[in-house]
Amino acid sequence: SLTSRRTHRTMSRVATTACLSPASTSGSTPRARSRVHRLSVRARSWQGQNEKSRSATGPHKVKVPLPVDGPLAPPQDVVDAVAAWPWRGGLEPCGDHELASVEVEGTIPKDLKGSFYRVGPGRIRVGKQRYAHWFDGDGMIFGVELDGSTNTARAACKMVRTARLAKQERAGVENGVAVRGAWTQAKSPLANIFNFPTNPANTSPMFHAGKLLVLCEGGAPIEVDPLSLDTKGECVFGPNLPMGFSAHAKKDPKDGKLYTWGLCKPPAIGFQVARLSANGTVEKVISLPLDTPEFTLIHDCAMSDKYLAFIVPPWKLRLDRMGGALAGSESFGHSFDWRDDLGAYMVIIEKKSMDVVFQGTIPSMSTYHFAGAYEETAAVPASARAADEVGDEFDDPFEFCGYTGFGDAECPDDNGFKPSGGDESEGETRELLHVLVNRLNGDRRALEKNFGNMYDSVWDPKGYNTLCDYVVDVATGTLLSSDALVPQTDAAWGGKGDVDDGQLPMEFPVVAPGAQNRKPRFVYTLGFTGGGSGYFDCVQKLDVGACRWKDGVRVCRRSGAHAVRVLPPGVFPSEVEFVPKSKGGVASWENEDDGYLLYLEYDSSAHRSALVVLDAKDIEGKEIARVKMPYHVPHSFHGTFERAGEGAR
Repeated sequence: SLTSRRTHRTMSRVATTACLSPASTSGSTPRARSRVHRLSVRARSWQGQNEKSRSATGPHKVKVPLPVDGPLAPPQDVVDAVAAWPWRGGLEPCGDHELASVEVEGTIPKDLKGSFYRVGPGRIRVGKQRYAHWFDGDGMIFGVELDGSTNTARAACKMVRTARLAKQERAGVENGVAVRGAWTQAKSPLANIFNFPTNPANTSPMFHAGKLLVLCEGGAPIEVDPLSLDTKGECVFGPNLPMGFSAHAKKDPKDGKLYTWGLCKPPAIGFQVARLSANGTVEKVISLPLDTPEFTLIHDCAMSDKYLAFIVPPWKLRLDRMGGALAGSESFGHSFDWRDDLGAYMVIIEKKSMDVVFQGTIPSMSTYHFAGAYEETAAVPASARAADEVGDEFDDPFEFCGYTGFGDAECPDDNGFKPSGGDESEGETRELLHVLVNRLNGDRRALEKNFGNMYDSVWDPKGYNTLCDYVVDVATGTLLSSDALVPQTDAAWGGKGDVDDGQLPMEFPVVAPGAQNRKPRFVYTLGFTGGGSGYFDCVQKLDVGACRWKDGVRVCRRSGAHAVRVLPPGVFPSEVEFVPKSKGGVASWENEDDGYLLYLEYDSSAHRSALVVLDAKDIEGKEIARVKMPYHVPHSFHGTFERAGEGAR
């Protein structure tokens, strides 16, 4: 089984379960004060004075011009919620908008020609009744067509016309929720009994087999027209696929094969993993082994060149509530609970054969998203390959090595493995699998409580993640390390560091397409500075290359290694999309960050959204272009970009 090498360190560390903040590891003289240092001071000031506040203050107290009449006018409780925290205005619906020309500020690069898509919940309330979870919101797709040759853009935004949305509309918004969701019970008990949760189609867009698909765990993909965004209907690739289709299906960039997973079709219980060809033919379906027969949620996985790696948190449907959830007398999603005693479960599948090469338990952790995975050949001493059978009550499997910006961070190699280029005479050369995974800083129950009522949710660093590098010896299944990929800065936790000293509390990690399935130099994420906005307020570019190995110690450069684009008060970013620059129609990979970052920005003071185009090499610099919508786009989950001529039209 998979085991974790437990070791002591003299450095500061953070335990996920303890929710501790990073501590200073150096007393060196501070560097000259910079803009990011001033931002950090402001963030610490807010943390100290207002961490118990339930509303924005100072420059973050922005008045959001919500509609006051018509079908989009919110009820008073929503108006009050948005007045407390302006970011919540982005939860409101925007209605359907047909394809139309939109204003462009700046100049769209000539090689940026294609379509950018975002998918998320288009509404999380039906009239006055709120959905009982953000993930239950009815799906919406937004698209903007960019033409750098003419510096023009056209945009559209549509609700995904699912069967459940049609049924809800027939019932009328004045009657509240009419159909059962994974977390939300229909208002009428009869609509829940023996009805399985419906598919909201609200999570992620993907092109496969020449079709633009909207993905969600709740059911089959929904095909939409790439230009008009009109819904075409369900896309069923084969009768033997799992009942659900993963929201994060993985497409291999080499051969175009697609890997997806989901719940088995009743009456079978469990999960299955499927491989589809580039043209959509189902090639193979296998069972995904899990540690218990209870229902769980598998939102994402990591794909390397050779493997799929699943880390399944112990978020389980309680056995004593399973009958009620299946029968419809209880909410399905709210019947889940955290089982820390079980630990998390890791499963590694070889893509070529679809064989399970390893499965077993690792220390408990919670995650929703991965940044990817890659293989590496390294020297692994025998001491690291052996399971540590005798524990220590003070051992912490999640050890932290961080710094506050006043000197380099040094992370002793106590876990016993060396990267490529190490002295292989000290140990046997083995194949290692690096799994880049988000690890929740706080408690899963608290996170789900926030998701369960987004209009009343309040966020702090514990509601976000630390991007970690889980290193597995493929031959033995031993978990050799679970360190932060880039050490954290303590700026958002009220410490003395600057926001660019290291990794901020984060979500939605993204790497350049050319870095998929290999070790990335850069990872782009959304970040939380703790500066008073109450939600994501920055985009960060983490330089993985800032960490190097020296005499068995991982040394990470301090400030200057990473870049952070902090948005103005009242402005909130979405997940970024990396688009490589193109030369003669061919993607340029001279440098890994040779491309553009695209993201939607919600300006609560105008209740409008804009698409921002940045140079990925300089995310703190002047924006290249801004495409302004005459409406806001509700906060979305995931996106994609398709170049013209590659399926976008």
